[in-house]
Amino acid sequence: MSKVIVVFDSKTGFTERMANAVVEGAKGVEGVDVELIKVGTPFSISKLNSADALIFGSPTRYGGVTQEMGFFLENVEAHKESKRLNLSGKIGGVFASYEWDGGWVAEKIKANMESLGIRVVAPPVSLADGMHGRHGINIDAEDIQKCRDLGKVIAEKAAGTT
Repeated sequence: MSKVIVVFDSKTGFTERMANAVVEGAKGVEGVDVELIKVGTPFSISKLNSADALIFGSPTRYGGVTQEMGFFLENVEAHKESKRLNLSGKIGGVFASYEWDGGWVAEKIKANMESLGIRVVAPPVSLADGMHGRHGINIDAEDIQKCRDLGKVIAEKAAGTT
């Protein structure tokens, strides 16, 4: 069985809805075990070694990831440098939300994953979360489907079905 781990942060609930849709898409692939982790909840970072695929997601804060996601990524880098994590060759995906910042945080996360040796194998999903009064957890069906599709694509690649 292949293992997909989705690690995310969320402040208003919008990015959490994205994460849940990513998980839903991944769980639809036979032979894949999926785990959802919100940064800030206790877990052993060495758990990432057991994953075949990693998907990271964050809302945008001042043009970057949230402080909590930033700490998580720094810790992953530190554990890689100390040889406690080996993420080289794993596959990955990225999702992010933004308000007026332009949505480029997804590309920042992608670059970070690639520097860790993770092959990002699907285009990042970046969605506007607060524009025109949509603030909070409101997310339309088309956006939810983009997140499901991301999870499905990554899970299929992890399971070797595509």
